Amino acid sequence: MGERIYEVVYIDNFDNADDASQARSKLKACFHLNDSQLQLLSSGVPVVVKKNLPLVDAERFEVAIKQAGATCWLQEMSPDEVHYERRQNSRRILLDRRSTFRGSSILPDRRSNTGRRRQDRP
Repeated sequence: MGERIYEVVYIDNFDNADDASQARSKLKACFHLNDSQLQLLSSGVPVVVKKNLPLVDAERFEVAIKQAGATCWLQEMSPDEVHYERRQNSRRILLDRRSTFRGSSILPDRRSNTGRRRQDRP
């Protein structure tokens, strides 16, 4: 089997606006980014910065981004080179997040008389 390939994923999640501007300026200087590329990185969603990298090169990108003060991670690419969302399996497993059914939460109809609707009349 061939060598494993990785992708570098960046996310822009800063608590402080000053930290965000400093990290963006460092990323712009380090990777020679233009304003449109920086705007794409600042979207707040995970962005794949680089893909199809061996582990050594991917770690170099990760170190450079983290030295700039930003958040990123490495994830192994699937053999068919399709992006795999790493949080997909841990989220939304159940549509209803309650572990049990609460029968007591269902209340009977409290109307004392029939309504005006045709379906309410006998």
